[in-house]
Amino acid sequence: MKGIKMSDCRFYVNEADRVIVCVIPNTETMVEDFILDNFNYSELDFIVYGGLRKVIKMPYSFMGKAVCAPDDEWNEALGKKIAFAKAKDKCYKSFFKRANTFVQCVDRRLGDMINAFNDFGLKLSTKREALEKAIESETKKEGDA
Repeated sequence: MKGIKMSDCRFYVNEADRVIVCVIPNTETMVEDFILDNFNYSELDFIVYGGLRKVIKMPYSFMGKAVCAPDDEWNEALGKKIAFAKAKDKCYKSFFKRANTFVQCVDRRLGDMINAFNDFGLKLSTKREALEKAIESETKKEGDA
């Protein structure tokens, strides 16, 4: 995942009200982009496009607001940094929550696949043992005759 930079943001400065607002735009596909950048498997594509897309869809933007206290000196650069930090924190928390939901879903699906694969392996092992016993039994019969 690419980090969010201040240059990616829009800032709204209202010096009269001593408020600066930072908006991080275009965040709606952050989780989906992260998934598709890091997992390129058809099973994961199925999960994303088969219903989980609604869960991982991020809001369109995140906003952080810095308000200068009446007793403090107005500092636009500092206000922008504070507003940016707040917006970025909200964005990353939302990203983590959604990406974690995706990972948990994949983990469950992979767990189910592993269990099914192990069950199949046990069936093969059981059939092989039965076949070996049958061969052994037939070999003894032929040896006794």
